[in-house]
Amino acid sequence: MTPFDTALRVQRREVDAVKVSISIEVERITTLEAQSRTLAERAREERALATSLPIASDAWAARMKYEQIRINEAAYLAQARLGQLRAQAVEAYGTMRAIEGAAERYQDEADRTAATAEQTGIDDIAAARFLRARRATGSRSA
Repeated sequence: MTPFDTALRVQRREVDAVKVSISIEVERITTLEAQSRTLAERAREERALATSLPIASDAWAARMKYEQIRINEAAYLAQARLGQLRAQAVEAYGTMRAIEGAAERYQDEADRTAATAEQTGIDDIAAARFLRARRATGSRSA
């Protein structure tokens, strides 16, 4: 446990949320591209049919053109959102890595402090044994 664990969990959740948002935008873009291709194919088919029939198809063509514009605008906006989300993901990931680094440094310092304390305790015990042994030998020689 470090004081950075909570911040790290929060940041990981943010990174995960951005990943989900990116996936949603990519799916939206894919869907819009498929709709655009379908609409273009349908328009080609209808134009071919309209040339063989003596009916006016201007209103239909205008509606298809409007629909294609709407899909293209939606795709453009989705691409812009995707770019923003990617920038947000880079920032969130960078922040998460910085917090992870701080947590690791904190843990390393705690481990070093514990090791130093343990070594100091061992040194104190060894010094006490040495002094007892010296006193014991010194009292025999007197």
